[in-house]
Amino acid sequence: MSPTTPRIAIIGAGPVGLTLAVILYRNGIKSAVFERESSATVRSQGGTLDIHAETGQKALLAAGLLSGFWKRSRPEGEATRLIKKDGTVLLDENEDSPPQLPEQLKPEQAGAQEPRGRPEIDRRDLKDLLIAALPKDTIRWGKGIASATPVPGTLQWRLNFLGRAAGENADDEEAGPYDLVLGADGAWSKIRPLLTDVRPMYSGITTLDVWISAESLGQRPGVAKFIGQGSCMMMDEDRFVSMQRHGDGSARCYACVRTRKTPGGEPPHARDLLELSEEEEKSLPGGDVDWTDEKVRERFLDRQFAGWTEGFRDAVLAMREQPLLRQLYMLPVGHTWEARPGVSLLGDAAHVMTPFAGVGVNVGMMDAKELADGIVDYVKGDKKGGEELAKVLKEYEERMFERSSRDASFTSKMMEVEFQKDGIEKVRDIMTGVEPPA
Repeated sequence: MSPTTPRIAIIGAGPVGLTLAVILYRNGIKSAVFERESSATVRSQGGTLDIHAETGQKALLAAGLLSGFWKRSRPEGEATRLIKKDGTVLLDENEDSPPQLPEQLKPEQAGAQEPRGRPEIDRRDLKDLLIAALPKDTIRWGKGIASATPVPGTLQWRLNFLGRAAGENADDEEAGPYDLVLGADGAWSKIRPLLTDVRPMYSGITTLDVWISAESLGQRPGVAKFIGQGSCMMMDEDRFVSMQRHGDGSARCYACVRTRKTPGGEPPHARDLLELSEEEEKSLPGGDVDWTDEKVRERFLDRQFAGWTEGFRDAVLAMREQPLLRQLYMLPVGHTWEARPGVSLLGDAAHVMTPFAGVGVNVGMMDAKELADGIVDYVKGDKKGGEELAKVLKEYEERMFERSSRDASFTSKMMEVEFQKDGIEKVRDIMTGVEPPA
């Protein structure tokens, strides 16, 4: 550690880890961001995110990127359609013209122009915005972290890189030592085990995730109209569907099935969701379900979404790209750990939750802002040393536990609402102000 500035390793180059790095850099504090993937474009970077005025936008303001965010955001992406499984439209916000936004916003205007203050931005575009605000050598692409090890006799840590022997790590200056190792490496964090033995549990929900390209969607105007400019949601007992438009003109569907009422246990096999007979199971090529086979996706809809409107079925079957069956995981609501000097977590690494309240990335970006605030205050303050840094982490975690527990509880309640028989009506009432949020 220098007399004034700690050496900082941020694990994970997602929106949360990058937000932390940018806020620190803007305040004259360098960090090293370690990312397992070889580049920002090595794979699909996920769907669209709604960035809330009271959390995510505040973090972007602290990063000096709020105006850049507004230029890249899609206010029309807030437009939501709520449709019952029989095709009855309960809400269609596409009928309202989105507000026109000024090119430059004053800080106090953050979120003021939007009906809900939550304009959409593609995850890829948000990451690009954050990456462009950092020096090129900040992110160590292709350097995944397997774990971290305390340095004996100190409050510092060394990193252990994936695919390397201990001796190779010892010879790498980038392995440390670090005064702060901050895990923003997602649900299956390699840093979390340093603080807690608790692992994410199956939420009880499995989803078919499938895309349609901009070109293909352009050839299906009926599907595009069904989805709308932003998102389309459908709900019934133990079923939830979300379709989202992206900035590049593509779209994505999550067709969710609740397979158990309480979180925990093992998720069902794909064969169970398809209700395959023993003979059908034996005939599977390689013993695995091939979701790229349209007949497989048709069977999934037949078994799990029987009786739903043809508009829904047409939209889902029009989507043929990147089909994948996903299990949704979560950490227990209110999960905490004992503070440990020099290491902490933020974002999904700290409090992964299901997406049914749309708050996840916003909670994580607020983590980044509050943690960065504490580190900046430490650097500018008079008291230095590992013990003072430990106090910074402990104070951050106490605030984060309280804040994220509220969001995780809200998410859990919304998940229950959205998987009820009359969930679609309740969500409409919440969105239109008839009923308060869960």
